[in-house]
Amino acid sequence: MNGRPGLAGVRPRHRTALRSTDGIGHVLLDWAPAPGTAGYVVHRSDHYEGPYAPLQPGPVLPPYADTRAEPGRGYWYRIAPRTPDGPQPPLPGPVRGCALAPGSAPAGVRVRIDAGAPHRPAHLTGDGARALVTATATARDGTVEVRVVNAAADRPCAIPVPALGRRVTVEVAGLEPGARYRLRPAGDTGPEALAHTGPDGLVRTTLDLPMPGNRTLRLAPDRTRPHPAPAKEDPGP
Repeated sequence: MNGRPGLAGVRPRHRTALRSTDGIGHVLLDWAPAPGTAGYVVHRSDHYEGPYAPLQPGPVLPPYADTRAEPGRGYWYRIAPRTPDGPQPPLPGPVRGCALAPGSAPAGVRVRIDAGAPHRPAHLTGDGARALVTATATARDGTVEVRVVNAAADRPCAIPVPALGRRVTVEVAGLEPGARYRLRPAGDTGPEALAHTGPDGLVRTTLDLPMPGNRTLRLAPDRTRPHPAPAKEDPGP
């Protein structure tokens, strides 16, 4: 028998690597959850040696954005797993993070949706994607609705945080090539925008997403003007 024999009643050592990324108005923390873990409590300190205090009362799963970080001020972070046996001590290996101050324009996030398979998770990239910004989509009778949501749960909703605002580029793929669509964010009383899909069947538009807040974008086929019929070839004499 190869390997070392296990000990009855002794759980294997919990191994995971905590990573931090400095973002505008937040510090992004990410890690790979260990099997059998119900969640993690994120701890923060001003000093490497501690003391460390939890940032939220209950366990969370990655990614996690510390939106209470003061821009320009460094912090140290550790995570403590919550297992079926109860809360566990913080894991070794704290990481450092520092929130960035906002620039002249909101940070950018890109959301890509496949209209042909709206049940698939949206693909999100950019500053704070997945931790600060999430997105879902529905599609019915050719109409697609994309809902982009603020996911900064650790910040009271009553407090506006301009540094956490994002400019979200929404890409909807899998539409009818060469078709024309009407675009309107929910609650927008202005005129609808029109977009034409190219041969790739893609529509792209941009939304300003305040934090906290959410926006819903509706794309509907424009049936007021029929598609031009393809030109017939001249059969010749």
